[in-house]
Amino acid sequence: MNLTEIQQSANSGWNTYYNDNILSHVLLPYGFSIHLSFRKKSSGDILRSLLINRESPVRVDVRSIDGSYTCLHIRHGNIPIKVESAVKDEQQIILVTPEGYYTADEQLIVETAFLWGCDGTLIKEKGMLGAVCPDGKRIQLYSNTAPCDFYLPELTSPSMFFTMNAPIVIATFPCTTLEACNILGESRRAVLDESQKYGSHTKTYQAVQSALGWNTIYDPIKKRVCTPVTRNWNRGKTINLFCWDTFFGAMMLSLENEKFCKLNLKAILDEMTADGMIPNAQGSHHSQPPVGSMVMKEIYKKTDDVELLREVYPYLLRWNTWYYENRMTEEGYLCWGTGSYGKEKEDLFGAKCESGMDNSPIFDDAVYDETSGLCMIADVGLSGLFIKDCRLLIYFSNILGYSENVTNLELRMERAQKALNTLWNEEDGIFENLDLVTHKFCHRLSPFNFFSLFSPVVSEEQKQAMVKRHLLNASEFWGEYVLPSVSRKDPAFAEQHYWRGRIWGPLNAIVYHALKDAKLYNEAKLLAEKSETLMLKIWEKESRIYENYGASDGMGNSARQSDAFYHWGALLGYIAIDAENLNVENLSSFS
Repeated sequence: MNLTEIQQSANSGWNTYYNDNILSHVLLPYGFSIHLSFRKKSSGDILRSLLINRESPVRVDVRSIDGSYTCLHIRHGNIPIKVESAVKDEQQIILVTPEGYYTADEQLIVETAFLWGCDGTLIKEKGMLGAVCPDGKRIQLYSNTAPCDFYLPELTSPSMFFTMNAPIVIATFPCTTLEACNILGESRRAVLDESQKYGSHTKTYQAVQSALGWNTIYDPIKKRVCTPVTRNWNRGKTINLFCWDTFFGAMMLSLENEKFCKLNLKAILDEMTADGMIPNAQGSHHSQPPVGSMVMKEIYKKTDDVELLREVYPYLLRWNTWYYENRMTEEGYLCWGTGSYGKEKEDLFGAKCESGMDNSPIFDDAVYDETSGLCMIADVGLSGLFIKDCRLLIYFSNILGYSENVTNLELRMERAQKALNTLWNEEDGIFENLDLVTHKFCHRLSPFNFFSLFSPVVSEEQKQAMVKRHLLNASEFWGEYVLPSVSRKDPAFAEQHYWRGRIWGPLNAIVYHALKDAKLYNEAKLLAEKSETLMLKIWEKESRIYENYGASDGMGNSARQSDAFYHWGALLGYIAIDAENLNVENLSSFS
């Protein structure tokens, strides 16, 4: 099937697809939903519309991406509750179990709805809920116990109340507690068995799957299943996909979930504008770092899917052409930029956002040129990424037999490499950004400086200088927690605010791949190991995957701007899984 057919076929079945509530189990294509809530009879306190954030009383457990098994541990007041679900033979089973002790004060509320304006008829007969879908399909809910005679005036949709003095089964077919436990046990074992394949990285794989699974939702406007980097930023809003975030999500999904990997590739490629730009987000006038070809290479390595490569290739080539035509200066330098937002200050911020590092100190003194639409800094990181993109597109062209594109790509790459060579600062021993207004080197360093390692013309002496003097230097980028988003020597490092010093999964992941390209395998392995250790430290303690982490304390919640369940934080673990397969003797420059 092509990507469009895969997308259409995916809009069916049960999963936790409703963005605004992880306690909703949704059946596509009907939009029929089973909502779970919890209530205290004594106080009337209700827990509902739950998302995973810093404050939410939930610990995620193992789950599958496709919703065939999910598990959450919730605390409502002093009552711990386990919520498990499974899908078997297209039927939904949910088991809600009080953990620790049972109490008649805790109530389970089950509500049904047709979401997103979908047609359908909700039914309540003899106290039990059901529905009739537009095509005549009937859905009937069953339980292992009778609902209690209770209602709340404020609830306007059909509902059932259960006293939680025993495990409660909610299913779309008659199912006893024992039968539910057997089905859920079998489904859980399947998920655990899959993760066991990753050996010492079993917990890491489970964390990656949870971060992706709980952020996989249905976009009712564009009628597609996709995996935004976090649900939290979409609550009550139109579903928005960010560019490099979604590419990285697709890459992580390729570990064991080829269908969902392809769904996200399709979703982000569909965002491409008529002129070939993949926007930062819907409505943006700027793009984001061109990581598409790098991600596609990782997916191709796992799937060996030539037809997928053939379908994606034209989009990646157009995006490369867009960068070449809109972000390269006459000298061959690559600069971040933006289309106009109407105000110079907003335009400069747009150009910063194109880099992905919205408030990075490397842009503190940057100047925006209104004529060209560029931030007037020749950027080492973008140069390295563009060179990598050209190299991979040449590689793809040869696989697919599109030799007519190779010459142009080689010329683009050669032009970018010549310009990158002029950014080498011998005194500092690293490729540095160049201010195109003052024509002086920018000495403020970030992990982007190491993206220069993607260039095949970087000498062994230059590689060693960058690694020894900077990457593995504990006063700059190395240490217990790595990699800070700006050198530890930089005055902004102490702020530990967003891109001003904190650790980010995508930066570690890209530097890891750059080190592999440069055949610096030991350093790549070290970086992957430290990254995994950092992620697991917080995962095991909080069951959270943070947007960014403190470079001084290793904590995710030590800064205000750090979403608590942001899937690209799992890149810190993903690269460790990838590094397990590092074979120093057999790796090619495209590994």
